Parts: sequence; structure tokens; C-alpha cells
Amino acid sequence: MILFIAFLSPMFYATAVLIESLLSNYTFKHQTTMIFYISMMNCVFLPLVLFFGHPTLPQGNMLRFYLLLAVIDVGYLYPYYSAMKVIDTSIVSALFALGQVIVPILSFLILREVLNLHQYIGFMIIILASIALSIKGDKVPKLNRAFYYMMLSSFMLSSRIIFVKLVIKEEGNWVNLVFWPNLISGIIPLGLLFIKKYRKDIVKHFPPYLHKCPLFALNEFVYFWAVTTETYGVSKLSPVVSASIDRMEPIFLLAISGFLLYVFNIKLKEKITMRILLKKLFCFVLMILGVILVV
Repeated sequence: MILFIAFLSPMFYATAVLIESLLSNYTFKHQTTMIFYISMMNCVFLPLVLFFGHPTLPQGNMLRFYLLLAVIDVGYLYPYYSAMKVIDTSIVSALFALGQVIVPILSFLILREVLNLHQYIGFMIIILASIALSIKGDKVPKLNRAFYYMMLSSFMLSSRIIFVKLVIKEEGNWVNLVFWPNLISGIIPLGLLFIKKYRKDIVKHFPPYLHKCPLFALNEFVYFWAVTTETYGVSKLSPVVSASIDRMEPIFLLAISGFLLYVFNIKLKEKITMRILLKKLFCFVLMILGVILVV
């Protein structure tokens, strides 16, 4: 049951990535404006967490970790949205694997967790297959500026999963990791209103935001379930296993993209030719093999 719930997380994240791709590429020019409006709804669906348990006040020095997690939840968005404007959405999703090479290292150094050899091999297969998706033609990934954007973004998110596991071990209430970081991260972007150039662009794009408000609400609803299923999965599994399962996101993303294109003719920033499709499918097969080894 826990694996089923854990696999729901990359499906929800893939859906959220597609929605954010539409909003980022076709609604807002500046990433800061996108971050401001995407964060405004962070608290809207938080009451749903009460169906799973009740959040408690952070214990002792754990508050600093909730603040750190909230900063990561906001901070990773800038390079993430920057990469989204450069390359295909599924490649952006795949490049999240870049920073996850540090998950086993941090998991050992901070949490003292050690896995079997075949699990580490499976994890590396997943990482290499994900990075291979970022190779475009004969170009090496490092030549693409999206590589650097996603390196920063993925390192932040990779460290996040370790901090989540650390707090769960200390407090034992995974619901807190859904509630408090989302609450705090909804407040942090308000600071953009104190910077004139950002405030002007935010005000300028308020009408487009109102027009796309239902899409923002849908995105936040999907994102809430992504965070909830991921956090619950991390509470029961090793960070390396959780990170491996999360790397299935590009597979769900490509499947959803194809469905929207061929059924509803909704075009996304995603090239789906036979050659590209075969390459991605080959990488996806390797990723699935890696997950089988890990779990």
C-alpha cells in the first residue's frame, strides 16, 4: 500500500509541472511574478490535511527546519521556471535527477541510513537515464543553460527530502511537514511587494492572474496531493527509495502530455516525434529497471 501511495506522488507532480508550464510560458514573462501568484494559494487546500491527522506546534529547534523547508519550497522555483522557458517540459522534469546524486550521501552522513548494493546500483541507473533525457542531439547537457538552472533547483529539492526525513524522525508527525512549510512558504513571497520593479510587474499581471485563477487553483490542488503523498512516502521509506520513485515523474509527464495533445489538442512545450519518443521510452525502461532494483 505504501508503494502505491508513493507512486501517486510523481503522477501528481507531473500534472502540476504541466500546468505550471502553461502558466510560466504563456502567462507571465518574469519568474518572480509567477512565484508570487503560484504561492498565493499555498494555504487554500491545507485544511484537507486534517483528514490525515492534526498538525502540532514544532518542537524545540525544529522550527528552524520548517523555515528552511519553506525557503527551499520558494527558492527552487526561480531556476525551475527559468529552465522551463528553455527546454521541453519532460526534460525539465528529468533534470530534477541532477541533484539527487547527493541523496545517498546525505542520507548516510545525516541519517546514517545504508542500503543494499543493488539498491544503490538501481538508483544510479535512474539518475543516468534521467540525465540522458537532457541530451539534445549531439549536445552535452552542460552546454545547455537549463542544465545549470536545474542543477541548482534539484540540489535544493534533494536536500529537502533529507530534512523532511530528519524532522519526521525527531517529531514523528508527518502531517506537520505538509502543514507548516506550506503555510510559511505562502507568506515569504509577499516580500516581493516591497521591491518596486517586482511590485509593478505583479500589479500589471493581476488581470491575467484573475483570468487564469481556476488554473492556479487546480495546480495548487494537484500540488497539495503531490506533497502529501510524497511526505507520507518519505515517512515510511528511505530517502533514496523515495527519490527513486519520484524520478518516475517524466514517464507520467510524457503520458499525460500525449493524452492532452492527441485527445484534446492541447499543445504544450513538448516535442513528441517518433525519434524523440523512442529515445525517451528507452530511458524510461532503464528508469523502471532501476526502480525495481531499488524497491
